Amino acid sequence: MLKLPPETITELLAAMDHFETLARQLINKLIAETDQPKKAAIVAGNYDEIQHADVLNGQQYLSGNWAFDVHGEHCMFKNAVTGQTLEVSLGNPESIGNLDPYFFYQFLDTTAQFNHLTGYFNRPFQDMLDFFEALERQNQLASVYGVQFKRLKP
Repeated sequence: MLKLPPETITELLAAMDHFETLARQLINKLIAETDQPKKAAIVAGNYDEIQHADVLNGQQYLSGNWAFDVHGEHCMFKNAVTGQTLEVSLGNPESIGNLDPYFFYQFLDTTAQFNHLTGYFNRPFQDMLDFFEALERQNQLASVYGVQFKRLKP
């Protein structure tokens, strides 16, 4: 079992909140800046209708240098300048903040303010999953489905 100092757990919880905030900003940016064929349905909350569409300004990236790749139930955002990466669950507005152990590790690893935290996870997927399950037992995360979790707000 992974044993983390309390201040590290606090930092990881802050990183989860940061992930969700940034994921929401990027989804809103994607909706606003691309030519989504089913935009009305998407705006109504059907995020599973988001497609890999053309950027309205004719550029390769969304504003802020964000590339995106919609695939299945996810959209991967990657900043072309910083390399920061977020794999975001689609479906509906509530699923945006869902956390997958490996994808959250990847977010930590590519985010300058959090990448020092990856040193605690020698086996990225398994150690992060163990951490998520420990947080679930403490009622700080809830299992959504499969290995996806949602941060429970205090």
